[in-house]
Amino acid sequence: MNKTQLADLAENPAFISGIYNYCDRWCERCAFTSRCLLYATEQADPDANDPELRDITNEKFWLKLRDIFADTATLISEWAAETGVDLNSVDVTAEMAKHERELEAAEQDELAEIARHYAKTVGNWFGEQVVTVEDVRDNVTSGSDPVNEDLTVRDAAEIIRWYQFFIAVKLTRALSRPASIAEGSDDQDDLSFDFMSADETDEDEAVDYDAVISRAHRTDSNGSAKVALVAIDRSMAGWRSLQLALPEKAHTINPILVELDRLRRLTETRFPQARGFIRPGLDEVLSDFVS
Repeated sequence: MNKTQLADLAENPAFISGIYNYCDRWCERCAFTSRCLLYATEQADPDANDPELRDITNEKFWLKLRDIFADTATLISEWAAETGVDLNSVDVTAEMAKHERELEAAEQDELAEIARHYAKTVGNWFGEQVVTVEDVRDNVTSGSDPVNEDLTVRDAAEIIRWYQFFIAVKLTRALSRPASIAEGSDDQDDLSFDFMSADETDEDEAVDYDAVISRAHRTDSNGSAKVALVAIDRSMAGWRSLQLALPEKAHTINPILVELDRLRRLTETRFPQARGFIRPGLDEVLSDFVS
């Protein structure tokens, strides 16, 4: 998709601005795909349904990725030319080094380590505990529907698997932001408002853009932690569903629920404002008249 096509698509008023920034990327189960610009751009790709492009071991995957990088570089160059930004004068070495240090520190954080341990635990459990249709049929109660029971188990397993690594990724991102949530105010920061205010400031009045970016980082940390908490909540519900459907395996699930509950509590403690973060569209009350 070229720059013009992307710009035309982005003008669609039905799209919810930024809804894809704090979603779980599970488009197949999302009720907002018709209002998501990212989903629309992916569907506009004529190769979107080619399974070879989703196979990391396939040459077509890497060729497609190369084309995406090339298109992105072109868009950045065009934007820089239009806005008068000299890309050759930008030294990103120091900023990249800083980012690497922040990411390394985040990965070594206790919260991230627990999340990665949980992901490993999930893999081990599914490798050791075989959940089959027979498991369900042997344990259904009188009068229940084995087919629906089986679907419940399979849905629960799918939910657990989807968020298995997702939680650690989002928590690591939340932890890697340089501004601590504890330093933030009680109000959710609005980056667009900050920059709009900065643009309207008199030329002689200095604008503290570092403070603006710092507030944006705190907001992003809240958003990333919020998505992680949503994933934890849904994973706990999935494990509980497996417990009810497969009572003979309940004792193997109890430690996992305890581990997830600890992860949830620690996340809420480290990011006390995360639960209150309003994700565009996903946490808002929308109507046909007001978005």
